[in-house]
Amino acid sequence: MMDNYRFLTFRTEENVGIITLNRPEKLNALSWELAEELASLLYKLRYRDEVRAILLTGAGRSFCAGGDVDWISGDSDRPMPGTSDPLRPIPRSQRKTPGGPFMDATRQLIAVDKPVIAALHGHAVGAGLAYAMVCDRRFADTTTKMSAIFTNVGVAPDCGLSWFLPRIVGLPTALMMVESGKTFRAEECKEMGLIDELVPEGTAFAAAFDYAKTIAQRASVAVDMARRMIHLGQISTLEQMLDYEGIAGVIVASSLDAREGTQAFLEKRKPVYRGI
Repeated sequence: MMDNYRFLTFRTEENVGIITLNRPEKLNALSWELAEELASLLYKLRYRDEVRAILLTGAGRSFCAGGDVDWISGDSDRPMPGTSDPLRPIPRSQRKTPGGPFMDATRQLIAVDKPVIAALHGHAVGAGLAYAMVCDRRFADTTTKMSAIFTNVGVAPDCGLSWFLPRIVGLPTALMMVESGKTFRAEECKEMGLIDELVPEGTAFAAAFDYAKTIAQRASVAVDMARRMIHLGQISTLEQMLDYEGIAGVIVASSLDAREGTQAFLEKRKPVYRGI
């Protein structure tokens, strides 16, 4: 199944929804319109039960070169609060939430309530780095370069990077990255924890897809709820999590896959999950 978008492509294969950022001539730099399409698609995928895992990648030579500098500089058709002419009209909604769909894409990467796997190559910088950090697991090939590049062009981190980055690489490393804007090679990124799986050049998509297929074949209600619990655990107390886990356990136990999984265990056979 293929859905049509202007700045990204989407298809499903073996219960994996494959999202490809598709501005290769701009190294998939994020325009307002691309961010809108991404956020909108992720919102819809939450309700598409045939999609049990999501793979996020980029077309051409890079995953994502960050925000489109044409827009950030204030010179594009859509005004940028702060850098555009202060007398230039700005839509009311954008003036109140300047990050608009750029921030909402981060929100939807979590709210989609399904595992999201990143396949990285080339540049994964700025907002592209942020979106990669939001994903559940990151597969990258040896061409990958990562940078919290924001301060290099005089802007501050966005798209949730300041929340995710210190949780992934630790506070001192996160501070170094955002303060220096330094670019790191793939091997360095693996050592720092920015990359989970480093694979040979040109194989990131295949490796990420194999992993996503494996996840998609599991009991998806249990997997999705487990993912939700881990994210809740980042902002909750132990007492709260014990309550959440108790409630989630009852919800998951009512699924048909829970019955199949426990019955298969008793019968010493491989379970056949249906995602329900």
